Amino acid sequence: MPKEINKKASKIWTLRVKRPKAITECIRVIEIESNASFLQLHEAIQTSVDFDNDHLFQFYLGRHPDQQAYIIGGEPSWNGYNPVNRYRKISISDTWPLPPGYNLYYLFDFGDQWIFQVNKTRHKDKMPQAGVVYPRVIEAKGKNPEQYPDYEEWED
Repeated sequence: MPKEINKKASKIWTLRVKRPKAITECIRVIEIESNASFLQLHEAIQTSVDFDNDHLFQFYLGRHPDQQAYIIGGEPSWNGYNPVNRYRKISISDTWPLPPGYNLYYLFDFGDQWIFQVNKTRHKDKMPQAGVVYPRVIEAKGKNPEQYPDYEEWED
């Protein structure tokens, strides 16, 4: 059973989010509270790449993007699967430190398979700044991936 989110004061973590198999670079650096839920992380990633939040998603650990060694929150029951309810109850701090050799991945849209790798950076944890709303993007490299490309442009 997932732990309930800790409502006590937390530190600010710096996470690096990238598309590991992308042809073009897309990296977002996000500051987020260590007691934030995986749902909040999902929403922060969605906002950072300007995606419509209109598909199922999950977080998992693996040695590479194609290996789902451990699904955060357990294997989904596809009959009535609701990631919002599942991930709002699990804190990201329950996952770190990761097992040696493993990475955290975020899979959005099981059809199109948008995969993002999420790493906790070596930046020192810090206290939240007064007046700052977290999570927030503090650095962006590369263009946002196009969630719904116009395939007609590809026709000759």
